Amino acid sequence: ALDEVKAAYRDLAKVWHPDRYQHEPPRLRERAERMLKQITAAYKLILAAGAAAAGADPIPMDFGASWGYIDETGATVIHPQFEEARAFAEGLAAARTLGKWGFIDRTGDFVITPLYEEADDFREGLAAVKWRGKWGYLDRTGAFAVLPRFQAAGPFRNGVARVRMGAREGEVDREGRLSFDASSGRHLEG
Repeated sequence: ALDEVKAAYRDLAKVWHPDRYQHEPPRLRERAERMLKQITAAYKLILAAGAAAAGADPIPMDFGASWGYIDETGATVIHPQFEEARAFAEGLAAARTLGKWGFIDRTGDFVITPLYEEADDFREGLAAVKWRGKWGYLDRTGAFAVLPRFQAAGPFRNGVARVRMGAREGEVDREGRLSFDASSGRHLEG
């Protein structure tokens, strides 16, 4: 099917290539350019859709004694080895082993060591994790982008995340700057 798409693209690109219309009036050359741009855009969309379908994320599955991952056909793609496992988000999935959470890649290998009491999914390149009783945010390398200091931490949306520090609630940005809600005495901390 992909070969047919490529062949159709090549055929249409030859028909509508502007070089074939170099001795024609400008309106025909411009039409050929527009058509080739549309054909190329459609081809890129088809290729992207095919790549997304081929690279579908493994699905977490409770195998009884442990969790693993299956593909859309039901075949096991990551051997059951985790105490708990969640869906992939941004290419990584939270998985727990020996009572601690870390993050695995699509092969089932931990790319962020399981050190955390709790972990949420990646959103906008950061994941909330609970370490030594406080919540902070890891980047995809496993480094803290926002140090753990919160009693509660939500996912990032539009560059900020909802957090609770003591009795105060507010938002934290990707650099760790806090903005507390007006009801809890609004001010900034760095």
